[in-house]
Amino acid sequence: MGVVQARFWRRIYLGISLSLGIISPLICWYMIPDFNPITKPLSYFGVAELTAWYWNASLIIIAFGIYLNAKKSLPRYFKKTGNLKVLRILLSISFVALCLTAIVSMDNSLLHRISASTFFLTYNLFVFCFGFFRSSKYVRKGIFSMIIGSLMLLSSLLLLPLPSSGVFEIIYFLLLLFWNGTLFYKRVKTEDRSMDKKLVEAKTTPTAIS
Repeated sequence: MGVVQARFWRRIYLGISLSLGIISPLICWYMIPDFNPITKPLSYFGVAELTAWYWNASLIIIAFGIYLNAKKSLPRYFKKTGNLKVLRILLSISFVALCLTAIVSMDNSLLHRISASTFFLTYNLFVFCFGFFRSSKYVRKGIFSMIIGSLMLLSSLLLLPLPSSGVFEIIYFLLLLFWNGTLFYKRVKTEDRSMDKKLVEAKTTPTAIS
């Protein structure tokens, strides 16, 4: 498979996985209309008989999607080995934690909470560090990620007055999807611009006559 084809199918997969972040909760909510995020977490969909298989499969697809989305973007924005290493470690930990959150059901309360908490904390820190490291070169562009990371952290305050983490999880994932969608869109634009430039150079470069 050529580079262009691989890039095309990767974009399709990332687009579908990010869309699932919005579509899956809506479908599960439709299947269980009495679900209330104020009293129940989104993880409830992972143990409910009607939605368990679909919700857990969607989480794993989303986990791979946001991992690949960020992984492909890191080398484009960061050249320092130290910054790349920190970001890759945080991204890898959050990826494994989200997969475990999908695999380990809410029935296993302790392990599920540990994996979910690890994901929320490490991915939050990853987004903030992404912006912080980038702001050393591009202040305005770095601030965007720092603001999203700060809002992710502030959304955890909703855990204090509410009996469930459902509302917090919805807001957190909306911020996560918004950040990933922005990152995906900017990378696609950069890749297309680079490809167009190469095509123009190939057309204008005179071919050798044998």
